[in-house]
Amino acid sequence: MKMTRLFKKTLLFMLLAFGVIAAVSSSYSAWSLRDRMTAEYESKALAIAKSMADSSAELILSQDATSIQSRIDQFLDINGVSYVLVASHSGEVMAHTFVPEIPEPVSALLWDLRTIHSGRIKAPVSLSLSLPGRGEFIHVAHPVLAGEIGSVHIGMDKGLINRAILGTILNQQILTLILFLTCAFAAYFFMENISRPLIKLTEYARKIRNRDFGATLDIDSKDELGELAGAFHSTSQELSGLISELEQAVEDTTGELQDTLSTVSAIVNNMADGLLVTDADGTLLQFNSALLEMFGATSGNLTERNARELLGTDMPSMMSRAGLDRCTLPTGDSSALPSGKRATIEVEGHRQDGTAFPAEMSLAVLPMHGDINVVGIIRDISKRKQTELKLQLAHAELEDRVAQRTAQLSESNKRLEDEAAERNAAELALRQAEGKYRGIFENAIEGIFQLAPDGTYIAANPALARIYGYATPMDLLGAAGSGMASFHVDESRGQEFWSQLLENKEIRGFESQARKRDGRIVWLTQNARPVHDENGQLLFYEGSVQDITERKEAESALRHQAFHDPLTGLPNRILFLDHLRLAMERTKRSKGFVYAVLYLDLDRFKIINDSLGHNIGDELLKHVARKLEEAVRTMDTVARFGGDEFAVLLEDMRAPREAIKIARRICDLVKEPAMLGGYEVHTSASLGIVLVKKDYDRPDSILRDADTAMYRAKESGRSRFKVFSQRMHDQNVRLLELETELRRSLTRDDFVTLLQPIVDLDNKRLAGFEALVRWNHPKLGMISPAEFIPLAEDTGLIHPLGEWVLRNVCGTIRDWEKQFPADKPLNISINLSAKQFVQPTLIPQLREILELTGITPSNLRLEVAETVLMKHATIAIEMLGQLKNLGISLSMDDFGTGYSSLSYLRQFPIDALKIDRSFISRFGEDAESQVLVRSIIALAKNIGVAVVAEGVDTEVQRVMLKDLGCEYAQGYLFARPMTREQAEGLLRGDEVLDI
Repeated sequence: MKMTRLFKKTLLFMLLAFGVIAAVSSSYSAWSLRDRMTAEYESKALAIAKSMADSSAELILSQDATSIQSRIDQFLDINGVSYVLVASHSGEVMAHTFVPEIPEPVSALLWDLRTIHSGRIKAPVSLSLSLPGRGEFIHVAHPVLAGEIGSVHIGMDKGLINRAILGTILNQQILTLILFLTCAFAAYFFMENISRPLIKLTEYARKIRNRDFGATLDIDSKDELGELAGAFHSTSQELSGLISELEQAVEDTTGELQDTLSTVSAIVNNMADGLLVTDADGTLLQFNSALLEMFGATSGNLTERNARELLGTDMPSMMSRAGLDRCTLPTGDSSALPSGKRATIEVEGHRQDGTAFPAEMSLAVLPMHGDINVVGIIRDISKRKQTELKLQLAHAELEDRVAQRTAQLSESNKRLEDEAAERNAAELALRQAEGKYRGIFENAIEGIFQLAPDGTYIAANPALARIYGYATPMDLLGAAGSGMASFHVDESRGQEFWSQLLENKEIRGFESQARKRDGRIVWLTQNARPVHDENGQLLFYEGSVQDITERKEAESALRHQAFHDPLTGLPNRILFLDHLRLAMERTKRSKGFVYAVLYLDLDRFKIINDSLGHNIGDELLKHVARKLEEAVRTMDTVARFGGDEFAVLLEDMRAPREAIKIARRICDLVKEPAMLGGYEVHTSASLGIVLVKKDYDRPDSILRDADTAMYRAKESGRSRFKVFSQRMHDQNVRLLELETELRRSLTRDDFVTLLQPIVDLDNKRLAGFEALVRWNHPKLGMISPAEFIPLAEDTGLIHPLGEWVLRNVCGTIRDWEKQFPADKPLNISINLSAKQFVQPTLIPQLREILELTGITPSNLRLEVAETVLMKHATIAIEMLGQLKNLGISLSMDDFGTGYSSLSYLRQFPIDALKIDRSFISRFGEDAESQVLVRSIIALAKNIGVAVVAEGVDTEVQRVMLKDLGCEYAQGYLFARPMTREQAEGLLRGDEVLDI
């Protein structure tokens, strides 16, 4: 198919476009896939390393190389894992999977990691490693117990990533090629239909270009090409007639032009002055006969010569002297001169016989043939120069006569000069002194002025004019009007300056603000003193002015930095406390003055900061600052104390409900999503409010109580506010006292363990006990766990307390195993807190206690809340597995409150589910609770675990649970928590439960 060049270019563009698209998409896909797979492999390696570090801590601590080797060999079956290595805390390799020996790069890496981390790896490390002959690997290292006993190293093969990327890119390129071939095939037929009429149109255009106006154009399509062909054919016919007319007009114009040229040639050849035309460099293009005669030359002598040979200087220099060197070709109307300028200069002509003569040359710039040409008219001015020389000689003779007469007069004046010499010397000294003062006055950096006794300006130096924004001192004096007071921003300051000057006779360092001519306001410091004559009469006042704006701005900036937060621009804690102190003073003076303090903390700010970065965190803080300013009134103060803590001072409130209204508005505005760095960021705020009247004497006390109310708001569910009450303060004081007493009680052994029986509903027998710790305070009496367990978790005392309970219970089980037969229910359950469950030393601690007491491990049952297991699901599976390996029985406590995933529930190696007491308490009257309990019991039976109901207090609850198939129960219906002696009585049969 014959195709037009236009469509060939289109097809070529398609080829290039598809090629670029394929290359770019492949590169981006490879880059994106490599990043994602590398991050996934790195995360996988870190998870494996962490799992092994947590599960093998005991093996590493015991330095059992054989067991460690057996354990790490299992990890080689995981896809992507190339090698595993375990090192002790001293850096010695305890086990590895390399055959036959550890490669040198890995050994060097181990040494480098020890060097960088001061001998021990204390945090997870991930980096890239190249092994000769093996390729690239992702090498991760995870510390075991914070690096105290060693580290685990995992190597992931990057070759799998490269092969996956290669396969993906190959499939993408094949798909792109198929798409391109399909599009090219469709474009081929599309271009063929369009190319045929275009080719005909092109051939017809070539004939018209060759002036073949008799050619025909056979295109009958009904589209735009058909319209274009018709218009083209009509235009060609009209063009044929126009060309004929134009040829006739050109022939007529050529005849007229030849007549004009003949006339111009006659004028030029008969001129008395010489005429020459040169290019911009001075090369002669045309000249007349008068020029040949003037220079004694023939036409052959001057053809292609340069004007420099005739005039002694080059044409660019002459154009520069004439001011024509910047002329250019016209860019608009070509009939206009380039610059419209002509000039006359004097030059020195050089005839062919070597003689020189003065000449006057008129120059003009004209465009000719697309270039800049110079037209010059030269006339011989020899006679005029001779006349000028005669005039100069006559003038010199006259000057000689004047000089003689002057000498005579000089002798006459000498006597007068001698008489005036002494007076002149005195005047000279005075002028020198005045000149010295004038020099200082004019060149001083400071502004200097003189004021008349009435206060109007009589003199000013240039520096003063510049300070006030005027070009000259005269401009300043003209604008001064009534005097210096007119320049002050505050006219009262100008009047104060004048009053102090009149009163004190001298003034120094007077600071004020002045307005410059352009309206800008500057800070000035002024000095002034009176000047008297020899008789003590006041002549004028003189003084100086210095611009101290920069110093004032620097002082202002320092004050702002000292009292404002650099990130948000809000007042800081110092300035806020100062405003709060002023509000307290107003309260003392005014009985009706009421104000409030709001203490605000952002919810989930640490998560946002850690996940999105500190830059997004800073932007969020600035966003919240603006929202707080939007929420409060203009009279209120918003401050940032640091981190994500803000404070608001609400002053002069008519009623306390205004503080509540503003607090709600703050909560609503802060909850609005913010677009920061391309992310939609959500946060909320918890607020504490203190309504202040006259009860406080220190600002810190108000902030303390507002902080207390804020934490109560966080404990209530966040994104809300709490108003401080004295009860909150009393509770805080009590908590502080309890914390102190709790630490002392741990050393005094003030805790006791009570045992609550667990009964078998089917057999109506005792099935075991649950250990409940109580604090038997020597002064406060028995304290409930609900009061001191959260406090122990917050202060970290839960760990020594939990260890005490474990040792106490295991000691009881040991004594019972010696005292009672094995068929007795000697098992005791202990509830583990969240912090106990996730602590790394729990397994070694339990192993030590079991070995020390020698009890049957299954008689110890550990209960972990459902919410704790689901929050740490991945860790929980491994931790429960290790506890199960010790032989300990496991229960999931408070089941039904955490919405467990069934998939996780099947993976947890638990022996029993304990139904939360909240469902049992509503069991007899809430249908929803009955359905939920029935579902839990059915679920437990399906997965093969026992069910224990907590909080069974009524006979109705017991009967319903038994009918639903619940196996075990505990509650006040059967027995309250009892002492060890009472529990032993049950085991001996001395006491019987009412089941």
